[in-house]
Amino acid sequence: MIRKSIKYIIIALINLIILSVLLWFWTDFIEITFNNWVRPIEFLKLIGITIASLIAMRISVSFFRQKEVNSIKSRLIISILITLLISSYFYIDYSLKVFQNNIQNRELRKSLAKKIEFIENGPLGTKAKNLTLEEYNEITKTNWFPKIQKESKNIIYHYSYDGFLPDYSFEVKYDILLQEKVDSTNLKYGEIRVDTIKNLKRITYNEYEY
Repeated sequence: MIRKSIKYIIIALINLIILSVLLWFWTDFIEITFNNWVRPIEFLKLIGITIASLIAMRISVSFFRQKEVNSIKSRLIISILITLLISSYFYIDYSLKVFQNNIQNRELRKSLAKKIEFIENGPLGTKAKNLTLEEYNEITKTNWFPKIQKESKNIIYHYSYDGFLPDYSFEVKYDILLQEKVDSTNLKYGEIRVDTIKNLKRITYNEYEY
């Protein structure tokens, strides 16, 4: 029985390996830094669809027997198509993310990675300074950090968290021109302070939970 099933197991394993490679490529430093569970969670999903594809292939084999389809080539082609159909969402999603993270936004994410530092001698977390709005927005695609207004420059953030408890502390600072209005649309859950420095407004936003 196992010998007859080995070719279907190989199909499922090859599919798992290809998707795992795609997963490895799109989960770059930025992705892992702000979502350190992304790889294990996504890999569990891949294990799930691998099991689902094996079950689907087992059902198809029973169907072939009932219809007396004896061609091994036909069985294999249909089994491959079933596996690809079940995995199609992941192929599309992962391929798109590989393109976005490693081709389209490659230089942006490399620049951002050089600016991010891990907090030392204290709680878990990261910090960065001299970020552009584009770099900061790239973080918000992966993490929950609030959006800030499009005129923002010289962005600094500091984020720390407990690791076990939901306690966290988040601060972001950025500059806008003196004549520009402060847009706090997305800064809903913390405190905002506005300071004037020459011809700039320095916005400081703090959000925390203890």
